[in-house]
Amino acid sequence: MTRPSTIYCTVVAQNYLPQALALHASIQEHSPDISLVIMVVDGDRRDLESAEANLRIVGTDFLDLDDREILNLAMIYDVVEFSTSIKPLFFLKLLEEFNRVAYLDPDTYLVTPLVELDEVIDQHGTIFTPHFLRPIAPGSEVVSEVHSLTVGVHNLGFGAFDRTSRPFLNWWWSHLRRECLIYPLLSIFVDQKWTDIGAVLFDAHSWRHAGYNVGPWNLHEREVVRADGQLQIASTHHPLRLVHFSGFDPLDPDAISVRLSVSLRDTEGVNEEFRALSRKYALALLAARDSLGTSPKYAYDVDSTGRRLSKRLRKTYRRDLLEDEAALLPSPFLDAERADFDRWRRGSKLRGAKIALADIALAAKYALPDEFKFVQKRLPAVSSKLRAGLLASSKVRR
Repeated sequence: MTRPSTIYCTVVAQNYLPQALALHASIQEHSPDISLVIMVVDGDRRDLESAEANLRIVGTDFLDLDDREILNLAMIYDVVEFSTSIKPLFFLKLLEEFNRVAYLDPDTYLVTPLVELDEVIDQHGTIFTPHFLRPIAPGSEVVSEVHSLTVGVHNLGFGAFDRTSRPFLNWWWSHLRRECLIYPLLSIFVDQKWTDIGAVLFDAHSWRHAGYNVGPWNLHEREVVRADGQLQIASTHHPLRLVHFSGFDPLDPDAISVRLSVSLRDTEGVNEEFRALSRKYALALLAARDSLGTSPKYAYDVDSTGRRLSKRLRKTYRRDLLEDEAALLPSPFLDAERADFDRWRRGSKLRGAKIALADIALAAKYALPDEFKFVQKRLPAVSSKLRAGLLASSKVRR
């Protein structure tokens, strides 16, 4: 029997488990009746369940995928791409057991209970939060609206779903199975850019609660202040619920994030209230690190011989897989297929070089538009063949 309830979940590789445990600690502090399910994509860590209340650990065997498909995904994608690609399937499985699923990135942190979330899910079904809610003035030094053109309107560090979300989740997976790529040349950024389309096709709700998914990209509009005995957003008076510590270094919590091109130490929105919260999170994260000990490296970063799997090699494997989905390509992660994979690797060099050249040509097309127009006008057959080759090389549906 299904339970009329809400479950929180996240996805990590083992090297990011400290963040997930810090998230769990924050959930237990503020919502001890809510459980967290952590999917670990590269190892079995069910040993952690016994030490923590309301914590469930699952692996990729939880998904409705066969072992070979899991290995294919682990090969064609890097750790970020792999971890985000399987999210729709993860949510679909949880919705077999629960009525509502809330996804929280492992580096998010509850500040107060998410008390309004269930009602909003029940009203809208599929919930996303935009990166920012107000126009950004020209000349901003921290972030611009181009940010959303690059990585998507919504930040997928948070999302919520119910059973009416299933058509969207199945559509999302149809793309993420082979197109969950960090591929700026084709304006693709893992799972996020697809939701720009999916939100329209499936009537998802862009939730404008300023206290959810507060991160480095929107601190300029969401100064945190203490009022009426709680932390809230100064501009909207929304209570602060969920902070996203993206790019966070617990050894330097006042830096806030190391992923933007400028320092956030004294920028707009970073005040003493937020610094205190950042330092609290740093302590929680360091405590989780200490409890886990040395974090292992990402298991799918190397093949069975310990040799690193480059991005170009992954793209070549993906191309070969898409050329013939029925083909059984040798896996780099299985000892029994080590010799076969080594032969495939040696034979893939020319195909990998062609993919790299196609990406260079695609970049040149936009860097040298006048020259490309000249070729298009004077040599239409060559231009048409080149365009077809560029599109075919990416193996992304257009």
